[in-house]
Amino acid sequence: MFLRTTLLLAGALVFFCALVAPARGEEDVREIIIKFRPGIAEAAKASLAKTCGGRELRTFYRDHFRVLTLPAGAKMQAVLARLARHPAIMYAEPNYRVRAFSIPDDASYPLQWNFQLINMEAAWDISTGDGVTVAVLDSGISPYGDDGFGDRLLEGYNAFLNREGLWQDFHSHGTHVAGTIGQETNNNGTGVAGIAHSARLLPVKALNRYGYGSNATLAAGIRWAVDNGADIINMSLGSSRGGLALKEAVEYAHEQGVVLVAATGNDASADTLTPVSYPAAYEQVIAVGAVDSLKNRAFYSNGGEELDLVAPGGIPDDFNADGYSDAVMQETFKLYAGYPRRALDWGLYLMMGTSMASPHVAGVTALIKSLHPEWTPDHIRQALIATAVDLGEPGRDDHFGYGLVDAAAALAY
Repeated sequence: MFLRTTLLLAGALVFFCALVAPARGEEDVREIIIKFRPGIAEAAKASLAKTCGGRELRTFYRDHFRVLTLPAGAKMQAVLARLARHPAIMYAEPNYRVRAFSIPDDASYPLQWNFQLINMEAAWDISTGDGVTVAVLDSGISPYGDDGFGDRLLEGYNAFLNREGLWQDFHSHGTHVAGTIGQETNNNGTGVAGIAHSARLLPVKALNRYGYGSNATLAAGIRWAVDNGADIINMSLGSSRGGLALKEAVEYAHEQGVVLVAATGNDASADTLTPVSYPAAYEQVIAVGAVDSLKNRAFYSNGGEELDLVAPGGIPDDFNADGYSDAVMQETFKLYAGYPRRALDWGLYLMMGTSMASPHVAGVTALIKSLHPEWTPDHIRQALIATAVDLGEPGRDDHFGYGLVDAAAALAY
């Protein structure tokens, strides 16, 4: 196992892995989510799509909604206005794009400053996440690393194809996120540790090999994960725009007792605080921002009144003087180098962003759920908030929420 010291930076070649929608107008969106009223015949649905000039009307998980693809030159707002007046339709909305926002014996664990920051060693004496299933809605998970996930990686779902299977990661982001939640720990003597290393991981492919998905793939993925045994759903992704299909899926998950955790986004700067992205902005979701190794707000971390907690997300500097940038280290493969049945250039990669912060909270949530399986999402949220380490202004604030997650304190709540 070797260490990749280069941060995976993109976006004008700055890639913070926080997954928020790029700045663009609605005219760039070429798809519409449509929810039909009950009892509408298939022929009527197809006819409506044709009269709107749509090229394709795709079905997603259990047909909660359809997605209509518009041809080039079609006017989004004109089509939406027409659909809104149609008696067969409950709602129609743009399909906005989302993208990628005990002491272990693992050899590189000493470089995981982020776990020490949230008091993991004391927490592992209490719980390691046994009996809990965490769904990772992301670019998938690759099972082929040297460190890996043991036998805890379950059969997953591909939201793009609306089918089980074909959930492997071809991007690298999802595998890194899953590693923070549940990398194989203690029994293999290699690599790095994961927070809930006894929990099961449920891969849900809602982002493609380039780190992009949509509100439709995300909503479908949430519903599938809920219906297939997820206790917790981590979403290190998002968009500046929400939508009814996504909101309904979030509400469904919460009603079914599933804890939702999501990254706030990486659009902020040192001087400007950008609003929390969706789905983190929904009240049923635990919204997680990022801090650096000194517990300062990471300069890119979005915030605001919806922000609940912060967790380690990292920055390019080496404040702790260990010879590496203070980003988050987990096992994954070279960006875009994933292929069926294998992935290339495996190693320990350093990534930073709220995408890296969110799985810290999802992992700690799994430890709590294992200890208190009867607790509802609201009970777990209360435990996390009440025990967070207050940062910034006294009490809750828009830069740190209720504070830095403390794993051991939350388990003792």
